[in-house]
Formats: sequence, C-alpha cells, structure tokens
Amino acid sequence: MGDTPTSELESNKESPKAENNTELDRRPFGGLEFQVSEVVGRLEAVVNAQDASEEEKKPEPRKMSCGFFEPEESSMDEILKVLEDMVIKTDPNAECVEPPLLPTDAMTRAAILSHSISALFARLERSHAMRLGAHIASETTRWMAHLFRLVDYNAFYHQDNMEGLVRVTRMLLHHRYPRYLEDGALAFSNRLPSIYSCVASPLVVVQHLCRQLSLPLACVRPVPVHPSGRGMDIEALERLCEEDIAANRTPLLVLGEAGGAPLGCGTPLLPLSAVCRSHNIHLHVRGHALALPAATTTEESYSVPDSVALTPGPWFGIPGLPTVTFYKIPEAVNVNEHSKSVSTSVGREGALGALAGLCGGARLPALPLWAATRAAGARRLARSLHAAFRSAQAVRAVVAGAGLRILSERPGGDEPPNVGIVDAISQASACVAFQFAPGAECGDKPPPYYDKLNSWLGQVLQREADMITIEVCESESYGIVLRYCPLEGHVVEEELLEAWASVLDAQLQVLHATVALREPFQQRVQQHPCLQLVHVPGWAGLGGVRYVGAGREDASAEELNALNRQLVDTLRLTDGAFSCGDGDDGMDCIRFGMVTADTDVDELLELVVAAGKDVEDNSRALTDMTEVLKKGIEEAQAELERDAWQEGLLRRVPVVGRVVSWWAPPAPPAGRRLLLTHGTLQPTTDIYRYVLKKDKSEEEPARAHSPARQHEPSSKEGRSVD
Repeated sequence: MGDTPTSELESNKESPKAENNTELDRRPFGGLEFQVSEVVGRLEAVVNAQDASEEEKKPEPRKMSCGFFEPEESSMDEILKVLEDMVIKTDPNAECVEPPLLPTDAMTRAAILSHSISALFARLERSHAMRLGAHIASETTRWMAHLFRLVDYNAFYHQDNMEGLVRVTRMLLHHRYPRYLEDGALAFSNRLPSIYSCVASPLVVVQHLCRQLSLPLACVRPVPVHPSGRGMDIEALERLCEEDIAANRTPLLVLGEAGGAPLGCGTPLLPLSAVCRSHNIHLHVRGHALALPAATTTEESYSVPDSVALTPGPWFGIPGLPTVTFYKIPEAVNVNEHSKSVSTSVGREGALGALAGLCGGARLPALPLWAATRAAGARRLARSLHAAFRSAQAVRAVVAGAGLRILSERPGGDEPPNVGIVDAISQASACVAFQFAPGAECGDKPPPYYDKLNSWLGQVLQREADMITIEVCESESYGIVLRYCPLEGHVVEEELLEAWASVLDAQLQVLHATVALREPFQQRVQQHPCLQLVHVPGWAGLGGVRYVGAGREDASAEELNALNRQLVDTLRLTDGAFSCGDGDDGMDCIRFGMVTADTDVDELLELVVAAGKDVEDNSRALTDMTEVLKKGIEEAQAELERDAWQEGLLRRVPVVGRVVSWWAPPAPPAGRRLLLTHGTLQPTTDIYRYVLKKDKSEEEPARAHSPARQHEPSSKEGRSVD
C-alpha cells in the first residue's frame, strides 16, 4: 500500500479563506454584514474616484438601461456596475469636489446594515418576528428615554416624521369619541374636535393631520403669537378653549413647540401644560430643543407633555434612522352627552385598539436606531449633541460681534444648575437666526428693502462660505431671516469658523456701503435730466435708472428699451456690475449692483451719461446714414430714368427702334455713385474709363512677354511643314 499523495492531502485541507467563509455561513445572517459592507465600500470608492486624475481613471464604456425591457439574469457584480453608473451619471454636481455619497462611519454603516437585516427578518415567523421586534423596541425605548430624560412614556418608531402625530391623534379620537370605531367621522359631526396650533407654526402639519384623518379644516384653531413675538400666546389659548367648550366643541390637541423653526422659539411648557390639564387637552411637543437634556450633565427627568416627537437621525447626523414618538396612554374617558349609552371601558378599548399599529407588527422599525446606538454608545451620542449646541453658541458669538440682529433664543448647553430641565428646554434654542437690519427696533419688522439685502447675503454665504450651512427663511414677523441649525446639517469645525467670520465681515461691509450710498444715489439721479429713477422689484443693489436722452421724452417704449439695452452692453465692457433689468413698469432699465465704501456715485452716473450720449450719437449717425442712403438711391434711380428718356423716343418704337439701334448703337449706360462724405451723386463714367484703361495696360505687357505667342506657328507655316 502506498502513501497518500501530497497533492491529495493539500487538496483536502481547507484554506483559511474557505474556513472564514464557512464560519460566516454558520452565523445567523450568513455573511450579510460582510456583503453589505463590501457593497457600501465599493459604492463609496467609485464615487470618490471622481476626484482622481484623468490618467488614473480607466474609462469603461457602459450603458444605462432605459425604456421597457425584460431583464436577464445578472450577477451581483454586473448589478453593482449598473448601480455605480447610475450613481455617477445621475449626480447633478458631477464636477463638484464633494461626492454625492458622504463617507460613512461605524454608526452609519450599522444603520445601513440594519435595514438589510430587517428585510432578512421578514422571513421569520410572524410571532417570532413580533417577539424579536418588541424586545429590540423595548431596549431602544429604555436607551432613548434615559438619554433624553423622559419617564413614563411608551414609544412608537416610524419613518415619516408626522406619522406618529397622526397615530396619536387617531388614538385621541378613539378615546374621546367612543363611537368613532363604529360610526367613523359621524361620531363627531355634532361635536367637532378642536386642534390648537400657533399661527407661526408650519401650516403643513395641521393640513397633513386633517387630510390623513378626514377631519375638516374647521377643526384647526389658530392661536395668536405672544406679544413678544416668541411662542404661543397662552392666555389667548385659554380663551379659545373656553369659547369652544361653550360652543359644544371638544378641545382635543395642542401642538406645542420647543425650539421650533425658523427662529428656534418655544412656548413655556409648564404654563402650557397647566392650561392643557385644566381643560383635559392632550399636549404634543416637537422641536430641536428637546435634544437639550442629552447634551447636559443633569440627571433630572421630566414627563410634562403627553407626547413628544424626537428626530435622532438629523440630530446624530445618521441617515436612515426612524423618528421616535413618545406618548402616554390616556386615562378612561369621562361620560358626556354624546356617549351616555356607551360604556366608559369601550372608549379605552378603542384607544388601545388604535395603538395596535404603534407596535410595528412583524416589522422592526426600531432596529436601525438600536444598531446605531450600540455602534456609537450613549456617551458618543451625547457628545455629538453637546458639540452641536456648542457650535450654535460659537456662531451666535460671531454673529453678535458682527453687529447683526439676532432673533433666536440663546442656544442651550450651559444652563446654570438652579434652572430646571423643563425651563431650560422652554428657554433654549438649537439654532441661530439673524438678519441684517441696522437701526431696527426690537420686535419691529424691517422695511421690505432689507428682505432683498438679507436674501442677497444668504445667497453669497451659501456660495462663498459653504463650510456652514446657512438657510434663507421667511418669517411673518421679521421678513427674510438667515438661519444656522447644527442639528439639521453639518457641525462647523472651530478652525473653519474664523474663515467664515472673515467672509461674513467682507459682505457686511458691502451691505453697509450699499445702504449708505442708496439715498445719495437717488438724489444724484434726479439731478440728471436725461436719467429716470426706476424701481426694480427684488433688486438689492443701489437701484435702477433709465436713460432717456435729450429730446426723447416722447419716444416709444421700443426705442427706449433698445437704447438702454445697447447702453448696458457698452457699460458692461467697462464694469460687470451693470446689468439690464425690468422696472415695475415693465420697461428695460440699467441696474446698479452692490458697491463698496470707496465707490463714487457721481462718477458712476457720469459714466452712464457719457456712454449714453455716445450710444445715442452712434444711433443718430446710423439713422442719418440710413436717410442719406435712402435719398441717394431715390435720386440715382430718378436720374437713370431721365437719362434713358433723353436717348430719344425713336429707340422705343418697336420696329424703328431696331433700325436706329443698328445704325447708331447706343452708348453704355452711365451709372451713379453716392459719396457718403458729401451726400451727393456723381456719374460712374470716369470709373469705367479708369477700369478699361487699366485692363488695356495690363494686357499689352502680357502679350509682349508671352512665350507661347512668340513660338506659336501660324496655320500657314503648319501646312507648309506638312
């Protein structure tokens, strides 16, 4: 018997890679983590490869599938290639330095991986998936409640930001209207529910709520803003509640704000909660200030609102995380006029039945947040929120030092120890809202012109200082407002804040100079009779003028538009700050842009007037030249006709004219030429004589020196040779 060959021994031995694959296959997820991580890394590498040099790129001609087709079976590599092409080709900023897919960290990878695992769990039995989802949701609820200092709440996880509010409102309808389960909307046809929302809050929230629950818009009760311009007027809310009770309506829900957009203002939660408890109204609170407890070191917890909505995805900067709605289950309903025949337990059972959808069923909506929390840890999440509030404080200090008007509350994160957590949430803000409004009093809305200036400032900062995400918002009380919220975008780094401050200072100098020179500019325009001051809607520069010139007061709109367009083209050769725009009267005008402090307004206007006169003179010279040409052509035509008649009438007789022309051939017709310098006509006979003489003088030397003519034999000589 021979020994076993070495090759067979080596073939029977498993390689380390095979052992790893076997180990992955034995795991519950079958290597899903490895595969998803490879896919994410591959997509990132392809997108980031756009920044490589052209020599390093290897072009591969690939085609994007389009139209209707029946896909064939493809490997995963082929699918990823198509997906890579789609990611690159559908990017509107393909030439931008920043790739469309941002680099992912461990928390983001965990959140992305959890969505794949959630899809895998769909293959489990429903009862098994529900037990697993309940366990994950229970752990996540404990972590989030402890992180944000909430007690005595249940939690609902959902992808749509307003789905939790819709479910809670449906729960309240079941609770306050026990016949709602059987009668539907007819249950409150005679006793409408009232939903209270501040007029400064986004209207889309209550519109979406009424649309999803088939509630009439008459259920929405707008509450005025507090006289200070910050938050809801609680006294007005209490008066509205009393009016609705007297009008046989059911106060149902109050939508409160804590650091809401755009100004980061909120309503004091303790007085608001007292009003809601006294009238048995559910208080729902949302806003970025609810993230403040996680950014502080306090251990104090609270349970003042009946429900709160948290958005950990934007707060932590992790995509794909669900929104969390913490809520309390209402107590048993009180018997009232519209439910005397219904048991009080039926209302609570209906409300609990409405909560059946809040547990998520066989889905695992809490899994992405659970995975991201485990990947990051509670301390890292708390540090990220603390850094966001510190970033807002630093930007606020820069804005205040620049002399801008600050409209938001002070960012939280450094409250004194004697301030309670509820008061801190009510007073704090998570954003910085500011505007350029020099001289504006507190609470006053600046003039409409400053809306244009603030819009211009926001666009310049977005374009030239993109290290900070600046949002241009519109407020009913203050007009156009610039807003920075680190809980909605990137947190600015401290080393980049100085560069942003320098850009802001440079643009503020331009704004101050433009505002200071605007009134002198308007006064100087009125001193020039050939210029008209024009109001240009939406223009933030010095203003607009229209050049009319001397004696053109009665000119048509088409002539003035053409003149001003030509003038703008001439001025742009000197300075690109000039542009053509439309005035409020619909006619073209010359727009003056933003200026600096060293700009001489008189020099600008003199430049416009001088250029306008040049354009006008050129236009007049062109008009005169047109008239000269037209008159010369008419005179030449008349003279040619007169010369033709002077040749005699006999040539025009049909038979006799031929004989006369044979006997005495007519001379060549004499043309006419127009001298533009004098505007006179002259005959062209001298030109004809000059041309004929020149042609003869050129032909004679050519004949004398032509070798072909010297050696060319005559026809007779040719015949003699033959």
